[in-house]
Amino acid sequence: MRPVAPIALLALLVSLPAIADYYDDPQSELLGSVRGGSFAWDYCEGKPDPTPIPPDPRTYVQPGANAGKAVIYNTYWKNCHLYQESGVSAANQEVGTAEDCGELRARFARGQLLLDTGSTHPGGLFTGTDANSNGSSSTFSASDYNRIWQVWGGYAERPANFDELVAERYGSAFGPNPNPYPLPDEVNAIPPSGGSGKLPELFTQLRNANGGWSGQITVTCHGCHSGDVGGAGQYGAGPGLAYGGGSSLADLNLFLRDFLAVGYEASAAVVLNLNHTRGRNNASLINLAFAAGGGSANSPQTFVGVMNSGTTADMDTPAWWNMGHRPKKFVDGVFPMDSPRVDAVFYAPTIGITPQGQQWMRDNGPDLNAWIETLKSPPYPFTIDTALAEQGAVLFHTLDLWAPERNNPVPEPRDPTTGVRVGNGSCASCHGAYSARYVNDPDFLDTPELEGVASYITPLEVIGTDPERLVANNDSVQEAGRDSFFGYPQSKGQAQDCGPQNGPALRGNRAAGYLAPPLYGVWATAPYLHNGSVPNLWELLKPSERKRIWKRWSTSTAALAPPSTLNTLGNVIAGYATNITPVPDYYGTGDVPGAYDPDKVGWKYDEIPCEVQSATNPSVSPYVNCTPSSADQQDPLAEQILAGLYSNLLLAWNIFFPPPLMPAQMEDRKIFNTWMFAQGNEGHEFNAVLTDDERRAIIEYLKIL
Repeated sequence: MRPVAPIALLALLVSLPAIADYYDDPQSELLGSVRGGSFAWDYCEGKPDPTPIPPDPRTYVQPGANAGKAVIYNTYWKNCHLYQESGVSAANQEVGTAEDCGELRARFARGQLLLDTGSTHPGGLFTGTDANSNGSSSTFSASDYNRIWQVWGGYAERPANFDELVAERYGSAFGPNPNPYPLPDEVNAIPPSGGSGKLPELFTQLRNANGGWSGQITVTCHGCHSGDVGGAGQYGAGPGLAYGGGSSLADLNLFLRDFLAVGYEASAAVVLNLNHTRGRNNASLINLAFAAGGGSANSPQTFVGVMNSGTTADMDTPAWWNMGHRPKKFVDGVFPMDSPRVDAVFYAPTIGITPQGQQWMRDNGPDLNAWIETLKSPPYPFTIDTALAEQGAVLFHTLDLWAPERNNPVPEPRDPTTGVRVGNGSCASCHGAYSARYVNDPDFLDTPELEGVASYITPLEVIGTDPERLVANNDSVQEAGRDSFFGYPQSKGQAQDCGPQNGPALRGNRAAGYLAPPLYGVWATAPYLHNGSVPNLWELLKPSERKRIWKRWSTSTAALAPPSTLNTLGNVIAGYATNITPVPDYYGTGDVPGAYDPDKVGWKYDEIPCEVQSATNPSVSPYVNCTPSSADQQDPLAEQILAGLYSNLLLAWNIFFPPPLMPAQMEDRKIFNTWMFAQGNEGHEFNAVLTDDERRAIIEYLKIL
């Protein structure tokens, strides 16, 4: 295990290849991108296994790093493997950073098998890789999967395009490789191929101990973490499955609601309402995990504080391909990136609450992260105006949003101790430097190897986005987490304390806020902000054009399958459209238009008019409820009352919300209502001072990354 190194610019420059070697276009000093991924993996390309791996550049993000530079850091790398875990044998300790290329490749291979659906050793929800884990409560049989259409209604028999309808209804993409399951006539004798059906990436079929197919299906990480850009796996042209891009498609609660009817035991979680709006999720319930964490969580004061923490509500899933350029993880930087066990909990047997489940996380977390961190963002699929993009590169890195002539009303980033302004006021100050011209400029970075590294938690008074995530993860939650398994309690109070990073003990005088992410592949990660409340980059950069209630386009049923293959359309719940170019209309009425907007960079949507609940209109859906005549844009009274409950009682947001029962309710879940709790689209408004020409140039540049 390597200790944290200090800044060593000379050593880095000697040991590492020039930054230009990583770029897609090394000839351009303004345009080019490494597209995320892992420094170590890129370094090892073409090198023999015994080659030692130099220090990861993220480890150089320590207090004092980049002081006085254009790019700002205020949250730092932590080494979570310096201290031995008491009560755990040396052989069972969680491993730290890979020392050489061979070790890294071995971890990558194991992690790839766990996360590659349909592989010889796939993992799944709370099962590890064992189909019989937890008494099979976290899996369902292929027979049950094959009859889920009976729950939908409107079908006399299993529809011919069953696989496509499953992917649409629950919101998942198809991958490029087989992800098989046995069809109804194959379940009693599963063929060596695993079956003739194809599962979307939300699911995979597990293996038996002897390597044979089990006929048991489980949920995968890709349900939340891999989306679809272009629909290449289903229809249309484009990159297709975006591994690790964060899914804006899934409706987890609709999936749980349906599978409860076929006896899937894990569907009991439907009462927790893991998401209120399609494409978002409430997976970061760390306050719930810490409530039973032992240690300080058992003190009355801390326990009451955790129970009073409320909820983080719906969140947009960040892109995995940026993990290799982040010293901290999650939207608020609550955990160090060197804490892989918190990422492995989703697959850990027994939800990770038993010693066996925790050992599974120690053993497999580093492997999972080794694979995840190698992922690269897909290149932008349309033509880029390179001259305009070059203008945008300069603006992105150098335009001072707080220059006196801009009269920016938003507070500028300042050092919390001295009050002195930090950074150069540009986009790069928070999001990192990417163009070779600036990456190699010592006024921007201590070393070029910090290219693309973003590690600035923007204070809430500056970023101004919806605060509920920060409110929920209060000081009691932070303190309780330090004693939990996920907080590496052996590090508590040490210099490299890997517990939750936003409590007073570790945050110091840094203001609470949200972690600015690296921007690789940002074109493919719409919608934007931590709660997914802004549908495209144009509106992110021009707050005055944001809509209060909007609905992303759905897949046209005319594009799902030829009518000759359909028994009946039945109760089709189509997902969000992912075709970036026009696709054929099987009903002959002309092509279905592309759902991606290359000018605004995001998915096309319709603005939805709001309704006010009243005596004459008592049954207004929460997805369209608002107060349109309110000059100060206050939330509806009912929503204000609910917000007080959601903000102050653990699980209230999850439990006190109607589940989707009828098709109309399922359709409503595609509507994003910014008046709903934690779904505000305010914030990131310092860029309101840009001109439209500046916005167009910056957006054109962002397509490059």
